[in-house]
Amino acid sequence: MNASRPPAGEAVQIRIAVYGKGGIGKSTISANVSAALAQKGLKIMQIGCDPKHDSTRLLIGGKIPATVLDYIKEVLPEDRHLEDIVFSGYGGIACVEAGGPEPGVGCAGRGVITTFELLRELGLRQDYFDVSIYDVLGDVVCGGFAVPVRNEYADAVFIVTSGEYLSLYAANNILRGIKNFTEKTGKVAGIIFNSRGLEEEDNRVMRFAKAVRLPVVARIPRSESFAEAEKEGCTIIEKYPDSADAWIIRNIANHIEKILNERDGSLYPALPLNEKELESIILQREDLADVKKFDVSVLEACTDHVRITSPSVKNRRPLIGCAFAGAVSVAAQITDAAIVMHSPRSCILMICEKLFDRELHSTQVYNHPYNTGFMKRFFSTDMTDEDFIFGGEEKLKKTIESTISKGYSNIFIITACPPGIIGDNVGGVVSGILEDYTDVNLIPVEVDGNLKGDFAQGIIEAYRTIAGIIQDSGHKEQAKVKSVNVIAEKWLATNDETSMDVIEELLNRLGISINSRFLSKVPFSSLENFNRAALNLPVDAEDTSRSIKTLLSSASDVPFFDKSLPIGFRESEEWLLGIAGLFNEEETAKGIIAEEREEYWRKIEQLRPHFEGKTVLIASYPKSVDWICDLAHDLNMEILMIGLTYSPVSESFTSRYEVEIEIERNYPLEKRTEDIKTLKPDLVLHTYPRLRPADRARGVQIPYCPGFGFRAAVDQAEKWSRLMKVPVIEGWRSDGEAVL
Repeated sequence: MNASRPPAGEAVQIRIAVYGKGGIGKSTISANVSAALAQKGLKIMQIGCDPKHDSTRLLIGGKIPATVLDYIKEVLPEDRHLEDIVFSGYGGIACVEAGGPEPGVGCAGRGVITTFELLRELGLRQDYFDVSIYDVLGDVVCGGFAVPVRNEYADAVFIVTSGEYLSLYAANNILRGIKNFTEKTGKVAGIIFNSRGLEEEDNRVMRFAKAVRLPVVARIPRSESFAEAEKEGCTIIEKYPDSADAWIIRNIANHIEKILNERDGSLYPALPLNEKELESIILQREDLADVKKFDVSVLEACTDHVRITSPSVKNRRPLIGCAFAGAVSVAAQITDAAIVMHSPRSCILMICEKLFDRELHSTQVYNHPYNTGFMKRFFSTDMTDEDFIFGGEEKLKKTIESTISKGYSNIFIITACPPGIIGDNVGGVVSGILEDYTDVNLIPVEVDGNLKGDFAQGIIEAYRTIAGIIQDSGHKEQAKVKSVNVIAEKWLATNDETSMDVIEELLNRLGISINSRFLSKVPFSSLENFNRAALNLPVDAEDTSRSIKTLLSSASDVPFFDKSLPIGFRESEEWLLGIAGLFNEEETAKGIIAEEREEYWRKIEQLRPHFEGKTVLIASYPKSVDWICDLAHDLNMEILMIGLTYSPVSESFTSRYEVEIEIERNYPLEKRTEDIKTLKPDLVLHTYPRLRPADRARGVQIPYCPGFGFRAAVDQAEKWSRLMKVPVIEGWRSDGEAVL
């Protein structure tokens, strides 16, 4: 033991990370330095943090030790022991190899994180060692490989480089990564120059070192002695202990011992160069050519991919839900298709809970069947941390094949965030399976969770994929029948089935059937027969419906009707006459309207005394509220204004009342409260959020889906009328507020 070390019992441990471009010689240098430090009598541990798992090979006789990640794959957590993954090398050095997945799959960076976590869980005491050396893959862009440089692991960093430009470029990137974690403290021990013997190499390294204000701790010349020692599976410290190369390595060890004793006095801050400075200093090139833009018009002319984004994605607003859940909710509407969710099990919770809640509420309120069976069609790959490291493709393959064995011939594969992050090749898995199962439809929807966007974006991407199925079915030439497709239903609305019953009944009275509900509780065959319909009926004019219309327009020749499904008497009258005109059923439609008119005005006369002369303020998402305006007009109410709040699913808004009524866009919650106080409306109709107690106003939430048909609006008014009989603020609430 070196006599200059502090007395026994003092904390003198140091943890060193060795970074550098791949193939620059980090592992060879690390192993040799560890051996030199061990010769000094220091207790050393070396951890290889590279998937190649060859960092400690020269310390254990040229053998490749078992890796931590292979151990995790093969041994259950309750059976794991520290001694199974820590090996004894030259001079008593403790050797650990993190390992990693096969090239091209999984996430090796995540493997490094898992290695450190497991070592800690199994009780590895790093304070036992005088020096711990982490030999790290040079890509600090990945958070996993940056783990050793973080404050809780590495105390000092050596950067290994040659004089090649790309090696110095990597060294500069490493300094950038270090700076991100250690802006105010010195952490860099210096540069180890591993020479390639190139012309001007020394000058390049020295210019770089001077520019970033770091010392060159050692220059290792190109030497065959390293290769000769490697042939015998050992370091030059062991094979050629008296060689000049061995003394260079010992000088690095001496420098580390100096850092161990002096600590902060021997460490430097990371001062990376920008790219222009780097080229100027290393290549000594000042005048850089202007970068010219490629003429992308030649590409746009031949692309058939329409870019459609949800409002939250487009406006960079907080994401409401994730694209994975949105896509699953769409695919779940195809009643005979299975859904393989390539995700952790927890990702499934949100959308299953939402779908179950919708079905339960629909049963309780509208007496529709509960549990229509979507859960039995859901299958998860149940990705775990192990899959994040080694890749989930094999598990995905087994899950799809298991789903096929259950008799499903139409299977959607929908991805959450982890497969997208680690780059699982879903398309490759699907192609391989289809070679053996030629009669199965495998339909990938690679939304990758939040990587693609919010819930609304997932809906759009699923519809894009399913529109492609219609296009590929090749049935545009199908003979048209007297039927329609209903487009973009609000299937998360609990009254959706009741609302569609009304529309179906109106259409049947005209002799028109519904061919396909795109998409709500339909079999896969409805996609293949989609083009049999004579007309598409959009549910509304909101952004999602417009997006679906755009996607279908390139996949189908079925025209779109220019009106949304109607809410209230006026809209229903215009809608029914329009539909009837296209199918030559005008007289039938007039008869239906006459019958409905009588019933509508009978209800209006009953309700008018509760509303006549009253004022209403509307605070709504950008969605049609013309049915409310029509209803208020018939009830002799005054609409004070319409405020349009932010919506994660829609930005578009048009109204027949834009000239008559004040409409304020980008309407904030605070403005709503202020207007209630100033305008004193008798009734506030609003979407989210609910009124505050301090607003002191009667408030009713505008339903997500108010219903359709002649009676939908007046049915809502009947509910509002009960509220109009109640005091704005009940006495006990006022008393309570006074006490507070």
